Amino acid sequence: MQQVVTLILAAIFSLGSLGQGAPTPANPSTPPDLQSDAQAAEAAEGAAEEIFRFAVAGEFNALYDRIRPDAQVKVPRSAGIRILEEVYSLAQPGEAKITGVAIGSWTWPVTEKTYPNAAQISFRQPFVDDQGQEQVLEDKMYLVQHEGAWRWFLGSDRAYLAEVIGLFAPPATRPEAGDIDALLQSVTNDLDTFYRKVMDATDFQYATPDVVVVDEGRFTESGCGVVQVGFWAFYCPLDQTIYLDRPFLRDLEQRYGAFAAEFVVGHEWAHHVQVSAGLERSDAPRGVGQVYSIELELGADCFTGVWALDADSRGLLDLSDVASAVAFTFERLGDPRGASPYSPQAHGTNTQRVEAFTDGFDDGFLGCDIVM
Repeated sequence: MQQVVTLILAAIFSLGSLGQGAPTPANPSTPPDLQSDAQAAEAAEGAAEEIFRFAVAGEFNALYDRIRPDAQVKVPRSAGIRILEEVYSLAQPGEAKITGVAIGSWTWPVTEKTYPNAAQISFRQPFVDDQGQEQVLEDKMYLVQHEGAWRWFLGSDRAYLAEVIGLFAPPATRPEAGDIDALLQSVTNDLDTFYRKVMDATDFQYATPDVVVVDEGRFTESGCGVVQVGFWAFYCPLDQTIYLDRPFLRDLEQRYGAFAAEFVVGHEWAHHVQVSAGLERSDAPRGVGQVYSIELELGADCFTGVWALDADSRGLLDLSDVASAVAFTFERLGDPRGASPYSPQAHGTNTQRVEAFTDGFDDGFLGCDIVM
């Protein structure tokens, strides 16, 4: 069993070795012509230490957010977090000690893509075997820069990743175009499953929100007042319910594609998650968790980007649909010119809203300035 645990631990890191060339150890006495590699090695070591800290602390959402984006596309968040939970609950790894850093060419076995300036991190890490005895794993992980930050890779074997993704994040099917009811059922189920898995990896409590779809000519009572068609969509924190305008969403789906409607639903669902995480809209924020309206709204756009990335990694999105939804956001969802960013109803300019969504799509919750 000790060998099995060791293999499982090793499987979550990206194995291999640096290619032929000149790997450069982190060494203060490195000659000037290699100083840039020495500086890179020092930065990579700091990033690796943070990654190990998140892993040992069980902060798996934050750990996933530090995976390189081109690797995230191969591993949905739900599968990645489950892999980490399973591995770390079984092996109970302790604090890792970095024993060496080298810079050089490396190929990720999962995609066979080669990165010319990867950081090879050698480390020793204690873990507990099936007999309750502490053992030590000596291994390597690899980091590659993305937009100035060193990111890691989850998985060292294509077959292993395919197996666990099939187990923890099986592919879903998209409803046929034009069926707004099927679309709403699909997106609400997916959002609920996604955020439940995200929140299960935190100390926050999550409960599925109620969803009320309002038809043309109908109205309903909500904890926030009377609701009738023409409101588009909103989340009422007083009754923890999402209210959706069916005619509006049908029009969105027809004009801009399915993801435009899904974006609206995802934004409101994100508000429910924010409330679950202790965030509260305030005109004059002073207390813990209180934020201005614009911060809450842009945060919800960012959260929607995080979910969209995960849905894309599971084959649920058409990227042309995403581009149309971004165009819709830019055209119709920004605050009017001259509006105060401190208005109680401020959502952000169209440019800010597009940037917030993109930050979440590119960088996960890390791009939303929150640790989940």
